[in-house]
Amino acid sequence: MGRNSQRRRSARAARAAHDLRPDLSEISRVRTQKRLRADIATWMENPSEGPGGSFLEGEHPSDPTMVWAILMAWLVGAREQITEDQARDTVQWVSDSLGIQHDDLLQVAGLIGHPDGSNLTLSQAVEHYGGPMPFVLSMVLLSGGLVATVGDGDPDWLKQFDLTS
Repeated sequence: MGRNSQRRRSARAARAAHDLRPDLSEISRVRTQKRLRADIATWMENPSEGPGGSFLEGEHPSDPTMVWAILMAWLVGAREQITEDQARDTVQWVSDSLGIQHDDLLQVAGLIGHPDGSNLTLSQAVEHYGGPMPFVLSMVLLSGGLVATVGDGDPDWLKQFDLTS
């Protein structure tokens, strides 16, 4: 039993080493990051219009879990690099650009280190915003606000926080 099991594992390992098929999760991650940055780039051209939703639309919408993970990586990564004043500027920019209540943005602004941001758990934040999609939208808004205020309007600024394999 032990020898056959070991042979099967060795054969699987050998096949895996020669498998040239792309990693679909890698493709999904890269595609989703590009789509999100493209939506933010479009938004930067006309801030009062808000972000696009190409990452959720079309024939091949992005995996919602991947979108969530990417946005969290961007926001938490930025938190480590920006100042409290930059976090304040980010929230203020989003509020001014889209007319969103400042207090409502503070519920998610803790992710970027805003001193007045709440420290809600993810489940509390999702509940506060009324579901996962409104919460994802709030993360997209903060990401765009970071691009506008800290990244000089360049969505590629977010690449430094991209998830990597």
